[in-house]
Amino acid sequence: AATAAAAAATTTAGASARRAATGGQPQDSAAAAAFPSAVDPLLSAADQAGGGALAATFSPVSSAVRPRGVVETGSLLEDENGRWRLGSVHRLNGGGSAMSVRSNNDRRPPEGRTHSPTGAINIPKGPAGDRNTMEVNPIFRDVESANSRPPPNQADAWADMPGYELASGLHREDYTAETRQPMKKRQVWWLQMQGWILALAIGACSSLSGGFIDVLVNALSSTRFGWCSDTPFAKESSCNIDSWQAWGTGSKGFLINVGLGTLMATASATLVFCFAKAAAGSGIPEVKTILGGFVMPDVVSLRTLVVKIPGLALSVAAGMSLGKEGPLVHVAVCWAQLLSGTFEQFSDESRRRELISAAAAAGVSTAFGAPLGGILFSLEEVSSIFPMKTLLRSFAAAVTAALVLSLIRGSREGLTLFSVHYDQSAHPFEHIIFALLGVFGGLIGTLFNFLNVRLTAFRMTPGYKRYSNGIIEVTVIALVTLLSSWPLLSTRLLSSDVIHALFEPCGSDQRAPTALNRQLGLCSADGYAPISAELVRTLLFAGAIRLFQTTLTFGTACPAGLFVPSIFVGAALGRCAGLGMAELNDKLHIMPGVEVLPGVYAMVGASAVLGGVCRVTISLVAIMLELTGSMTYIVPFMVATLIAKIVGDTMNEGIYDLYIVLKGYPFLHEEVEVSFDERCCDIMESRLICLDLVLEPRVSDLREMMEAYEYRGFPVVNNGRFIGYAKRTSLMAFIQHVQDGIVRLGLATFSSSQDEQASVPITLDVLLPYVDTTVMRMVPDTSLAQAHKVFKQLGVQNIFVVGSRPHDSTQDVLQGLLSKKKFLLALKSGAVGHRPNTSTSNDFRAPRAARTIVSWLQRGQQTQEQHEDATDLLGSHPTRDVERQPLAHS
Repeated sequence: AATAAAAAATTTAGASARRAATGGQPQDSAAAAAFPSAVDPLLSAADQAGGGALAATFSPVSSAVRPRGVVETGSLLEDENGRWRLGSVHRLNGGGSAMSVRSNNDRRPPEGRTHSPTGAINIPKGPAGDRNTMEVNPIFRDVESANSRPPPNQADAWADMPGYELASGLHREDYTAETRQPMKKRQVWWLQMQGWILALAIGACSSLSGGFIDVLVNALSSTRFGWCSDTPFAKESSCNIDSWQAWGTGSKGFLINVGLGTLMATASATLVFCFAKAAAGSGIPEVKTILGGFVMPDVVSLRTLVVKIPGLALSVAAGMSLGKEGPLVHVAVCWAQLLSGTFEQFSDESRRRELISAAAAAGVSTAFGAPLGGILFSLEEVSSIFPMKTLLRSFAAAVTAALVLSLIRGSREGLTLFSVHYDQSAHPFEHIIFALLGVFGGLIGTLFNFLNVRLTAFRMTPGYKRYSNGIIEVTVIALVTLLSSWPLLSTRLLSSDVIHALFEPCGSDQRAPTALNRQLGLCSADGYAPISAELVRTLLFAGAIRLFQTTLTFGTACPAGLFVPSIFVGAALGRCAGLGMAELNDKLHIMPGVEVLPGVYAMVGASAVLGGVCRVTISLVAIMLELTGSMTYIVPFMVATLIAKIVGDTMNEGIYDLYIVLKGYPFLHEEVEVSFDERCCDIMESRLICLDLVLEPRVSDLREMMEAYEYRGFPVVNNGRFIGYAKRTSLMAFIQHVQDGIVRLGLATFSSSQDEQASVPITLDVLLPYVDTTVMRMVPDTSLAQAHKVFKQLGVQNIFVVGSRPHDSTQDVLQGLLSKKKFLLALKSGAVGHRPNTSTSNDFRAPRAARTIVSWLQRGQQTQEQHEDATDLLGSHPTRDVERQPLAHS
């Protein structure tokens, strides 16, 4: 094609192309001779074919005349209407350059030069109506204007023109110049099925992990109370009466119980502290941060998963005041991260977050046997964006987790964790007591959040870390917990068994009381036990002890959740309220003919305290309904949960939001009372390290740039014009593919050596498959209110600020970057945003969560290197404070 074009070229057209190539400036004869001869004929042919309406403009790198063979890639083409397109320039082995021209002779073009929907420039040629399509990159396709839309009679002809087919979630390597045809229906079907396959696999793996943890907890916890000679490591309820050898309640039983429990807690902390510190805690704050748009690879790594499962089983079996429900959500998210590598389309972070949302639903379904509650929990508490597709996949994952869990537990145990049966509806007067339980639940949750956050902030101070580490701390807390739990049977046993006993009814009309109900003094042989002040004091003391233990435990270096301890505290409080109402009703006949059921008050109290701690509403009601299997008391659950949230929100935030602020995670909360007058250009980062293709970087230059700067990625520009964002991993893969011969630079043959390939400049066509061109872009004058919505609702990490160049009206020029971390810091520091009706224009106070802990955090510099990998978005080693350099090029 180049030879044919050269034969038709004229000297005059070549001179005009050379003038256009230097920005319209005149050239002397020497400079004209130095210009690549391979380009002139082709430009001349294009100039003739377009009737002089097309000119090629090459932006010079410097004022000096470009030497022979140096032509920048991705040159801009301008039509008569002033619209710019990007042409493809391929490097020739002989030092020259030629534009890639593709001919389509099977379709008749429209009259005149037109603009195709694929982003190509169509040039009519010859009387026969043949046209040459000069290919351009589709990412520079401008918004269609009225004069660029095809007439209605040409829409059908243009619809099937060949072009790039960039399917969502696929790497562009699958759609190179050789495979530009649309995918077949079978391929589309398979791509759609991959998400459903992973959702089902995540649900199954989550349930299998939960079942394995249950087996370990039952086996290890039983050794603290006795030994089954027939079936070692079996629970007392699963062992024959004659085969069970209890350690007793004397000194022998006390030493074995406390000693084994302390050893298990120490082993759990050792696993976490030595192998995976990210496995500590519940993991829900980290999951919320990830779904908010930040990358925390250590939190969801395989190492964290391997440590989290046995560490959680050991800490629960040790008898510490914690639960396994929150950490099971973290385990499910780790499975989602691990399984997402099965299919290539889910290597993209946005697609992976869909699986993480589904994994959160599967984790709650595994923990409580509540699939609907899990879906609502993922929607309400952890997910920042929850489209319909994510909802359906969450539904599939939660249902799969529930089905596998029912197969593991069998029909005898059932699916729900605390299954009870009540058929008596609540009296209208009882709703007043349920509302009071909501008030007390909100106050207790506020108190717990207040004390626990301050204690955790104190643990993060350098002075405390200097004299203590995570293993010693967990060992001491476990010893204190076991010693304080020994006097009472309700605190000595596992919390889940005691909670079930508090929820259960007593009486022959419901079901026969269990042995544990009678041991706890809740029931007698034929019904409810007589109400006594000693029973009420015991329940209140047990709830207070558990609240104190949970305050010490949550936030330590061991896997720990707070669902079960919060439910325990609320159930004890609610049972006391139920006993008091039963006594008042017997004496004062407040509700004549109505039997007060203390177990119902225990369930409502549990919902109130858990709502006061976590500040969840809809999902909590659904979880409690599925958890207890009692659909009769949906209104009491709703009343108590809603009031608990209202009372708690007037004082502080939920525990997960407080921990996000405490640990410094860059999570953007919903600021409903803040308005913005600033623009993106006011706080953007303007000093960036960019990869500029106009300087023709080589593979060796790219390797040196990655060694010099340890950022996670680099903006890719072409003479300042923004192309996309190349991640560090993608650039490393590009270098490896060049070395392996998978990617050929320029028009090099397959016999070219690696040294020859390393010396060939990198062109845009070759690098484009490794560049993310779908990043969020905004103009500099965009309001920060719009940026806030994008950060919050779309979960993006960066917004690239692009605009026009004043002196030549070049569009899409990279001017800066606005990261979510930068926006969050500016918002909380008061630099941007203000509240209505304030005396100063930009006086913005930090959220209550930050103000409640700022006094502790100001006592010293905090060493949070293990968490700051989520706060620096450009650094591959974010703990280093790498200084932003001026606009530089490789």
